[in-house]
Amino acid sequence: MLVWLLRGILLVEILAAVMLHPADAGPVVPFVVVFVLAVAGLTLVPGYVVAIIGASPRPAGVGGPTLGAAVAEWLAFVAGFVVIMPFERWWMGSDAIGRLPPGRRPVLLVHGYMCNRGFWWWIRRELRARGFAVATITLETPFSDIEIQADRLVERIAALRAETGAEAVLLVTHSMGGLVARAALRKGAAAHVARFVTLGGPHHGTVVARAGLGRDARQMEPGNAWLAELNRVETTEVPTTTIWSTGDEIVVPQATSRLAGANEVVVAAMGHVAMAFSPLIRDLVAAELAADAGASAAPLTDAGRA
Repeated sequence: MLVWLLRGILLVEILAAVMLHPADAGPVVPFVVVFVLAVAGLTLVPGYVVAIIGASPRPAGVGGPTLGAAVAEWLAFVAGFVVIMPFERWWMGSDAIGRLPPGRRPVLLVHGYMCNRGFWWWIRRELRARGFAVATITLETPFSDIEIQADRLVERIAALRAETGAEAVLLVTHSMGGLVARAALRKGAAAHVARFVTLGGPHHGTVVARAGLGRDARQMEPGNAWLAELNRVETTEVPTTTIWSTGDEIVVPQATSRLAGANEVVVAAMGHVAMAFSPLIRDLVAAELAADAGASAAPLTDAGRA
């Protein structure tokens, strides 16, 4: 469903650009490209305004949003929502891993709101190059209850274990995917998850969710009953690392990504979508996964931390 929604939005933007193209403005294709890029940039502006106004106090020595980070976020947004996710089957191919040697554990990547598995195109490729066995999931529909999406994640974990023969998986999530994973853990998945890494998770809600559509957007609003119940016990049942950025323009206030009892890594300036294309995030995630003895058959390079 999301693929067709994103394709529809892109088609509307292209048609609008063609209609607005002045007859004496030269070739239409460059105009369309500039128009689509401009729309992507304008889409991010309200988020940055809210992020600056509602910013969390930053840890000492960690800076906030920068112009360079905003440009990187714009490019990541275009890559993700215009180029890759509307055509995720072309980019992602098969998720098949097959049987793993005894003791090996697969990595399962879980995307966030209004995304599909194409969000992970670059990071999946990078983790596989480092020797990890990596799979993904697409949570459909994009506007459904997080509890329903958690049920699908539980099913995907079971299917991945059956495929690989592993007793447990390693979860890496982005944004709302962190809430989906936490809901899945309390549904019994904790027995089959060895490690949990959450990137930019709105664990205590984000004010930006008030502009979202669907039941899941309502569940990400600060102070709602569902989130309060999920956070009645913040500490997860498995080793957990939460990675968040002081420049996140979608999860506001940014420190909502904190979880009691979790290891915490804070990065400076980085935008929400840019995490999917960041070498720093790749290295941080790889280091966390490598801490699990069954994660990889190949030695990993040292990862830097902010």
